[in-house]
Amino acid sequence: MPFIDTHAHVFLRSLPMVANRRYTPGYDASFARYMRVLSDHDVGCGVLIQPSFLGYDNSYLLESLDIYSQALRGVVVVPHDISDDALIDMNQRGVVGIRFNMIGKDIAEIGVPDARSLLKRIANLGWHVEIQAPGAAIPTALRHMEHFEGHIVIDHFGLPDPRLGLRDPGFRALLREGETGRTFVKLSAGYRCHGLDVAPLAGALLATLGPRRLLWGSDWPWTQFEKDRSYAQVSADLSRWMPDLAALNQMDQAASGLFRFSDPLHQALHRQRKVA
Repeated sequence: MPFIDTHAHVFLRSLPMVANRRYTPGYDASFARYMRVLSDHDVGCGVLIQPSFLGYDNSYLLESLDIYSQALRGVVVVPHDISDDALIDMNQRGVVGIRFNMIGKDIAEIGVPDARSLLKRIANLGWHVEIQAPGAAIPTALRHMEHFEGHIVIDHFGLPDPRLGLRDPGFRALLREGETGRTFVKLSAGYRCHGLDVAPLAGALLATLGPRRLLWGSDWPWTQFEKDRSYAQVSADLSRWMPDLAALNQMDQAASGLFRFSDPLHQALHRQRKVA
């Protein structure tokens, strides 16, 4: 079991939601509940990803970081014209990156001048960029990111076309990213690949990128895929994909650096877990 869960969402039904959302949750996934889940499964740290249905209102995520500043980090969704002061405030509160969720959107949007200006500003903060996009859009997304001076994280195996699997051009592009040393891929939410067996994808990514460019995320609480899903189950999936403990430890070390968890704190907690 990894010590850092790099992909989870928190929200309440009472929060204001964007009008054009694809999904409306019918339950609460509070940060207090998420922290209990982490504790129950001996996971020490988590990364909160702003859900698309909350749009640019990152207030609940930020509240979570304020309360659990040692254990949580955040990845936000922001407008291109967000002020520098707002970015600095988020940085001080534990935000480490922004997300582009390009499902149902034109991937060219991340290449417009305003987006490139935003990328330059977040690079100055040392933040990274997370991209959720269909496999077919991944090569274009990577081209748009060529001038970004930071790390790139691709969500959910790169969401390859299930008819193509390993042959998906976007997934092949991710394998070639090993040469750059700047791109990470999340081994998360394999069920969002529409029935594709993601074990071969995990194997190919491990062999080509190595464990220090892979991240694990639970995708808790599995929005739209909640039925018959549990935290134990999704963590067991990773154990099947990556049974080697040394590789898992390298993944944790990479996550600790990328998401700015305190190395001394992380290592001390990790030692406590191993002793226990």
